[in-house]
Amino acid sequence: MRKNKLLTIVGGVTALLFISLTISIKTSAIWLQTLDTAVQNLIAPVVNPVATKYISLIAVLGSPFIDICWTILIAFLLWRKERNLINAGWLMITQFSGCAVALIIKELVHRSRPANQVIKNGGFSFPSGHTFATAIVVLAVLYFIVPWLQDQELQFVISLLSICWVILIGFTRLYLRAHFFSDVCGSLLLAITWWEVMKLFYFRFWGKMFSNE
Repeated sequence: MRKNKLLTIVGGVTALLFISLTISIKTSAIWLQTLDTAVQNLIAPVVNPVATKYISLIAVLGSPFIDICWTILIAFLLWRKERNLINAGWLMITQFSGCAVALIIKELVHRSRPANQVIKNGGFSFPSGHTFATAIVVLAVLYFIVPWLQDQELQFVISLLSICWVILIGFTRLYLRAHFFSDVCGSLLLAITWWEVMKLFYFRFWGKMFSNE
């Protein structure tokens, strides 16, 4: 596990932005409603049955269940390549606990999903569980997998593809009207924040606890 002061600062900033966004949602801020509506109106003209078929499939591939499977696979690779159960365990706990936090926030904020959903979804809207869980997987790839690669061009390609993937998953949630634009943004902010919170936990407690055994 590597320390990165810049990412720690970013984590603090994203935490403040997430809190501000949550307050704006709870208070039904006009500027946020205007933004969400504008994004919905921008996407609406491209909705069609053929696109919906493929986008629905992509959305399934970015579901929390699939993301948890990817997380377990990355944790397994961490164990096989580095023989590091500490990092592997930390990664799985980060994903599972993060998904639980996102679910709790959903219940607390209690935001209804957008009207006229392309495919009906139950539950609440903020934050997006698909986007959150996918973002944690992408952070794991960028943080653990990419540094293993020796070729810098390959590192760049994998990093770019990973970032594009989480953006694509966020888009599927908007296309299907399962979430508002602010839900997707909030999920990304929460994922970065939670990643940094868990890194702090790692350096303060997790790593030391197991290294002393």
